[in-house]
Amino acid sequence: MSRVKTTNTVFVEISNGFNLNFTEEEKVELPELERNSVLIQVKACSLSSWLHCCSNVGKDPATAILYQTISKINGSSNKTCKLPAGQDISGIVMAVGEDVTTLAKGDYVVGIIPLDYGQSGCSDFVILQEFDVVHMPDGVSFVDAAGCVGDAVKAYIALHYMGRLGGSDDTVMVLHGATSLGSTLLQLAHHWGARVMTSCSSNDEKTYIQSLGVPLLQVVELNEINQSLKSACNAETGNLGVNIIIDTIASQPTQVDSNIIEEEKIEPLVRPSKHDIISCLAVGGRWVTCEPNLQLDPPNSKLLFLRCASVGFLCEQAWMLSHAQQGRYQHILMDIMRKVVTGIIRPNIHHTVTFDGVKDALKHLSKIRVGKVVLTF
Repeated sequence: MSRVKTTNTVFVEISNGFNLNFTEEEKVELPELERNSVLIQVKACSLSSWLHCCSNVGKDPATAILYQTISKINGSSNKTCKLPAGQDISGIVMAVGEDVTTLAKGDYVVGIIPLDYGQSGCSDFVILQEFDVVHMPDGVSFVDAAGCVGDAVKAYIALHYMGRLGGSDDTVMVLHGATSLGSTLLQLAHHWGARVMTSCSSNDEKTYIQSLGVPLLQVVELNEINQSLKSACNAETGNLGVNIIIDTIASQPTQVDSNIIEEEKIEPLVRPSKHDIISCLAVGGRWVTCEPNLQLDPPNSKLLFLRCASVGFLCEQAWMLSHAQQGRYQHILMDIMRKVVTGIIRPNIHHTVTFDGVKDALKHLSKIRVGKVVLTF
């Protein structure tokens, strides 16, 4: 039987620096199957929720740097940039290169497509390197595996490598704990022995957080009346402050293409102020943020200085592209699957879509804050 050489795929194209277009391409040629490569038939793919941060790239100098970098990596022109509609995939190995030793045809695998591969997970088939994926354990579905692996990797980076979580002596505040990343952070932080707090924006989010079964010090509801975390954090820590604060949602773009959201109103997200977040930190505390456009005024910088605190930017794409992290990455993927099969990590799936519904789902992705949208084949 001859090897599959083409695939149908969905990409997100940024044109003229700020317009998002969702394009479906048929019979796209796959890369050659090299000695250490594997051909994977995709069974599920989580849609990338960070794409809408790029829709204002032409007017946003900070995001423009990411845009230019991706363009150079993928060999795109200055006016166009193609991004994968999804990177977190699970599937079945259909063929392996001659030097592959850990995988065989028919294995169930899960992994993340690196940004520099120029392939989208929303495809029938992808070709990855042997060490980009790990075995899926029995009892884990394709949807659950693809729906949680990306957020779990991000949570590991935030808690272990950036937050330096030390166990029961640490208090962790997870902002917006009902998001797919937020719920994963809550479960991992509790499993590693930390005392955990979180915030929510509605009663529905609070109900979901409580359904996780994670013992929490407090669930702080942020709304137009209450936008402060400081009193809750001080009450739970005896005015000592929390050791780690993780901000799980980047701000929405200030200008969104009307063709993308079709004039649907996106409810504003209630976010604590930067001064309020820094005021919640303990001496030596760490603030880990997903916000690429964070700017600190001198009074806020001084407050960080006086607390001997620090700010870290969580960009998992850069971390996964670093050759220095390759060994750690493989072990993280395997440990994530062990935790999923034992129930320590419970995937947060909003709904699934078919290949024909991917483009429509991507248009409305920014409205979904609780759970992941997963493509299934």
